[in-house]
This record gives sequence, C-alpha cells and structure tokens, in this order.
Amino acid sequence: MREVTLEEIRKMLQAANRKAQEVGKPSTIAIVDFGGHLRGLERPEGGRIANVDIAIKKAWTAIAFKRPTAMLRPIMMPEAFGYGLQHTDSRICIVAGGLPIVEKGDFLGAVGASGGTIEEDVACCVEALKAGGFTTEFADPLKAKK
Repeated sequence: MREVTLEEIRKMLQAANRKAQEVGKPSTIAIVDFGGHLRGLERPEGGRIANVDIAIKKAWTAIAFKRPTAMLRPIMMPEAFGYGLQHTDSRICIVAGGLPIVEKGDFLGAVGASGGTIEEDVACCVEALKAGGFTTEFADPLKAKK
C-alpha cells in the first residue's frame, strides 16, 4: 500500500479550502495517513481554534473505522449496538465531516473538515478527495452485508 504524497495532500487542502471559501466559512481541513497520523492541516484566518482538534478527530475516526464519520453516528447512539464506543477513545468523533481516502480498495488515510454546517464540511472533504483523484462514493459495510 502506498502513502498519500505531499503533493496530493497540498492539492486536497487547496481544493477543500476553495470549497470552504465558496460557501463562506473559515473551515479547518485535516488530512491523516493510514495510521491516523496528521499529514496536513490548514486553519484559515478567522477559523475557530476548536475546529483544529475537531477536524483532526473527524479524519482520525474516518480512517480508524474505515468509513465516513456519518456512518458511525447511527451505530453509536443510545440503544444501538455500538453505543459506548465513542467513549473508549477521545479521538473518536461521530459527527459527519470525515471521509476516508480510498484508492483501489486500499485505505490510505482520511480527510476531516470543521467550521461549516455538516453538509458544508462533507462538501469540503468531497472536494479534497476529487482533487486527489480518490473515490467519493462509500458503501455502508453494515448495510452491504444484509
């Protein structure tokens, strides 16, 4: 499995930031590698300092669970089979806005965004993935088995 290159990371950060500017939100973008280690981060002028940790956690969660963070929320709510998992590691974030970086079935890392609405954060991540040439379509592995 290969690593996401710095050139790809820079393209992804630029694309995500363009999308954030387009929607008028100073969103922070974080990119982690396949081990969840931070590889790239940008907090624009006017971006809240809290968004740094949130973006990193969204990216970390997406690669740790190998799926978009939006797919985790339903399984970690009270009465769901995964309830409580979000309390096992302080890096887990079950808020939408984190997407894995996938190439030919290999999970190379993830991107997280924080600063806009959930829809805007996801849109920033999608633009980052498009810029890197990575998939933007994700199947829920739990629904695929049914």
